Amino acid sequence: MKSLIFLDVETTGLSSKRDRIIEIYMLKVAYEGDVEEYHTFINPERQIPGFITNLTGITNADVADAPTESQIAKNIRDFIGDGVLVAHNLSFDRRFLAAMFERNHCQPLPSGGIDTLGISMRLFPKLCIYPKGEGSHKLKNLMYHFHLDRDFANSHRAKDDVLLLVQVYRHLEKYAKGQLPYTYPRAMTHGCPRCGSAMQLIESGGKRELVCVKGSGCSERLVV
Repeated sequence: MKSLIFLDVETTGLSSKRDRIIEIYMLKVAYEGDVEEYHTFINPERQIPGFITNLTGITNADVADAPTESQIAKNIRDFIGDGVLVAHNLSFDRRFLAAMFERNHCQPLPSGGIDTLGISMRLFPKLCIYPKGEGSHKLKNLMYHFHLDRDFANSHRAKDDVLLLVQVYRHLEKYAKGQLPYTYPRAMTHGCPRCGSAMQLIESGGKRELVCVKGSGCSERLVV
């Protein structure tokens, strides 16, 4: 059995051609249970935009003495080996890694991988938007849905995102295998029973209600 490589990258922007990885954290989990971690900052050889620093907390000073991608790409590729990549919105991380490996003449990534975002969307087509969840299928919203450790709620750093990703993956796996019951009202995972839109959890005065996000177009409210 191949190892699972849970990973997350922080970047200078959204374009894998123009932008660069500035931080990567990977957790390799072998079938036998052995765990290895890999973390590094990467000097992008360009300025980190202010909005990225505001989002991640990573500054130009943090990466000033870090290795450049030409110095570190082979080490990253060797760590991945033939493992199975696991990420939330895997296509984003794959694009940046693939571009870096191509620029530095490294072996291409293994094909395939596991995208927890896609799994969540298939299992829970209209996942409820929780308080401060910021979108129905984001990692943070899944954290609220599964009642996971909220220490990661305000983090946008690679390591914290990966540690949360591992917990989310384990819960999704149990749901997919039928090992966890669907104990939530169906509206929390499949949307408003009247119009099919996602619903938002509203907590006020000790009462919890699911409110259709369609707003004026649908007045459905369910007490949970």
